[in-house]
Amino acid sequence: MKIIAAFDGFSPEISNFFENLTHNNNKLWFDENRKFYEKEIKDKSKLFVELMAKHFFDNNLPFISDSKLSLFRINRDIRFSANKDPYKTNLGVFFPYSENPSLVSKEFSLGLYIHFEKGKSFIASGLHSPDTQTLKSLRNQIADNYEEFLIIVNDKSFRKNFPDTFSSQKPLTRLSGFPKDHPAAEYLKQKDFSFGLKISDDVFFNNKLGSFIIEKAKSSKNYLQFLYNAIYKQ
Repeated sequence: MKIIAAFDGFSPEISNFFENLTHNNNKLWFDENRKFYEKEIKDKSKLFVELMAKHFFDNNLPFISDSKLSLFRINRDIRFSANKDPYKTNLGVFFPYSENPSLVSKEFSLGLYIHFEKGKSFIASGLHSPDTQTLKSLRNQIADNYEEFLIIVNDKSFRKNFPDTFSSQKPLTRLSGFPKDHPAAEYLKQKDFSFGLKISDDVFFNNKLGSFIIEKAKSSKNYLQFLYNAIYKQ
């Protein structure tokens, strides 16, 4: 009978791996250290994703944990980047939020994301860089249901777990199409809809990593559900 390996935690040595990769970001160094990457990062990440799939199912949470959707290649896309380093120097795992798995593809960006990068680790929940049509749908949903939305984003548990606003784009300076004094004007100006929490690197090496993620998933479920309804249940 085939013995299926179980996730037994990420090794703290991955911190040294990524730090060394930062200073030796080239194919020669990576090939010399490929065995460590394959065993301690790539293979362990797949086992971790399998474990989280069970956790989400057991807790009746509509998050998808699947290697093809949750994990990222370590190779960077350098075609349109000024930075020509071939490899990423971090580990990220994404758990899409969807009631309908058939809607989810690699481009799907609504969900929970956890990121390991030495001294810069974090967890985030929400929607990153929505396209123009999605952004329009979100703004309309927020404007029409602002009381519900404000209750969700100001919920004590949610803000405790995700106290920071994460955005890669500056919000609008002027609000167009909505009253300037709209109660949710602050959010209607946003181009990103992610909240996050900076975390200790050690969270990744704790045997309670799965429970930590489930806690964050539960606290952000209502927020993600609101965004999901705005986008997919019009």
